[in-house]
Amino acid sequence: MKSSNLTQPQPQRMPAALRMGWLQPLLVSVGGLMGVMLALTLWFALVQPVKVLPRLRTMPDYLLTNQDGRPMGDAELRGRMVLMSFSYTRCGDGCAELNRRLQDVRAALAESGVLGARITFATISLDPSHDTPEVLRGYAAQMGADPASWSFLTGAPEEIKGLAGGELGIYYEKPDASGRMAHDQRVLLIDERGILRARYELGSLTMSRLSRDLGLLNQERSSTGVMRQVYEFSHLFLCYPD
Repeated sequence: MKSSNLTQPQPQRMPAALRMGWLQPLLVSVGGLMGVMLALTLWFALVQPVKVLPRLRTMPDYLLTNQDGRPMGDAELRGRMVLMSFSYTRCGDGCAELNRRLQDVRAALAESGVLGARITFATISLDPSHDTPEVLRGYAAQMGADPASWSFLTGAPEEIKGLAGGELGIYYEKPDASGRMAHDQRVLLIDERGILRARYELGSLTMSRLSRDLGLLNQERSSTGVMRQVYEFSHLFLCYPD
């Protein structure tokens, strides 16, 4: 039997250009989307349409003693914003300006109705060997500080040194023979979750500056949905106020 010389027809192959034709518009679309996202990112980073206060650090765990002899620490202060200062009862004229500014700020916050309910004060003694709860209680009374909205805290010297000098970077020296010492007069703003959001030197502790910062915190706290993501984006691009 003779073998057939007829060849079977071969299936035609689609040209590569046609097989990949569907990919080109997809790549164009993806490229366009990435271009838009890059442009928006650059615009956001340059214009910074939303400002936020930085999240400087989470406050360390600590437990001290207040002027009434009760334990008080970061857990007890959570849920309210805290203006935290560092001083000592024998400071005298050296802390007069700091005390005046704190009193002015407290009076303005009380008038606005947020003192105690939404924001409280805490002063940590840098001279804990001298500043016992009894001494701090007398000092608080002398300043007219309401214990419901202003806590004066003391503890073991090594605890204070570890917290103020170590964790929070507050510089202070040992008291001299007269009981005076050089120290940083810095005030910290801590939010309700225990995150440090601002540091104020003595000259920058004004009600106008504090009002701006509290307003920024309130806007961020109240954001929902897409705006919540916008605020997170603002933290990513360091959109901080001047």
